[in-house]
Amino acid sequence: DFRSTQAGIGLSSGYSGIEGEPENISRVDAKYPALLFKQQLTAYVEKIYGMIRDSLKKEIAPFLNTCIQ
Repeated sequence: DFRSTQAGIGLSSGYSGIEGEPENISRVDAKYPALLFKQQLTAYVEKIYGMIRDSLKKEIAPFLNTCIQ
């Protein structure tokens, strides 16, 4: 079942710099599996991008401060 697979992966809306309506997964989505996949993939990529960006900011900040001084 596609819905149980989705729950098993643990996808969430993740980090997004864009404010908007939360994703609502309904029975209608089962008619459009490609659209559902695209939404889930987008949410996952946004979440990973946010995590990587925040991690790099923490890592690079001391070096930037040293260069600026």
